Amino acid sequence: MKEEFRAAAERIESNPLGRLMYGQRELFHSNLLAWFFDALPVAADATFRAYAADGEGSERRVERERGHLDLVLRWPDRAPVVIENKVFSLPQREQLEEYEAATAGWRPAPSLVLLSMSAPQFELGSWQHFRYAELAERIRASLPSQSAYEVETMRRYADLVADLDQLVAAVGVESNAEGVWLGDDLLSAISSSQMRAALQKARAQRVASYLARELRLSDQPWSSMSRATPLIEIFQPVTVDRMSARAGWQLQGAQFRRTILFEDLGLQGRDKDSHRRREEVSRRHPELFALPSSIEANRSGRKEFNHFAPDSVYQYAKVPELTMGGLIAAAQEVKRSVDNFASATPASRQS
Repeated sequence: MKEEFRAAAERIESNPLGRLMYGQRELFHSNLLAWFFDALPVAADATFRAYAADGEGSERRVERERGHLDLVLRWPDRAPVVIENKVFSLPQREQLEEYEAATAGWRPAPSLVLLSMSAPQFELGSWQHFRYAELAERIRASLPSQSAYEVETMRRYADLVADLDQLVAAVGVESNAEGVWLGDDLLSAISSSQMRAALQKARAQRVASYLARELRLSDQPWSSMSRATPLIEIFQPVTVDRMSARAGWQLQGAQFRRTILFEDLGLQGRDKDSHRRREEVSRRHPELFALPSSIEANRSGRKEFNHFAPDSVYQYAKVPELTMGGLIAAAQEVKRSVDNFASATPASRQS
């Protein structure tokens, strides 16, 4: 996998379209596919027209960013095709439902196509899934043998898509034994900081999705990039000394944190007095900062508490070798701890 990843990264680096893609991602792909539809209509029709249902349409044209829709393809003798484009991001059910509702009144009714690198983790309903790897194959099969600029551009684009598919496949979570984050042995093959960040963010999304399945969560954990470092977190609402808060954990890079987010305005602020008030409340509830048993030995930090102003207090451990299995076990232990705190009697909770 590592050698295949490095080889794909090198090919993207030498592909001029790969350089143009850096920093734009979904926007780049949508714009290029719209250009393909206009510049090479016969090849584009061979690639996309099969998704279009029979129906009386308008003139042949492509629309970009109509409302929030990535692409709308139209033909005179076909219903429109609406394409939602996901390259690094995982498809989201709520977003697809929103787009389906926005097009519900169109006549003729459009075909709804999800173009993505990763398969959705839910039933698609009216949407059809079109994998980017299949898109690359269809483009190659549709192109004429001539070497015109437009044809060569799309050949290079098909190569780019196939290589990018290999990179995105590497961010998926396959087992509990693997490390939580992408290793430097993979990321060092990517020269673009924007591309590295996109892959790390994509990995965080897939870690969150994996955790949601393994922990049987109704909502997917929050994931993002913060200070150029991947972040994932799970919090639960609690009442702390009769004040609203959220307690749980965060993993940012190699730092695992037990954190309280105080929602009461009386504890929020960036000044020293606000820090002191948050620490006074936190000190009365050490159980909300207890690190999982497998992580406790790695507790770090010279201060009793650390802060992210204006509302959070945390203690942490450094866990550079944390595996997915270790993170799942830690998340389960924290959940039990917070559940026990939340279910305690008001007298024991409101000290």
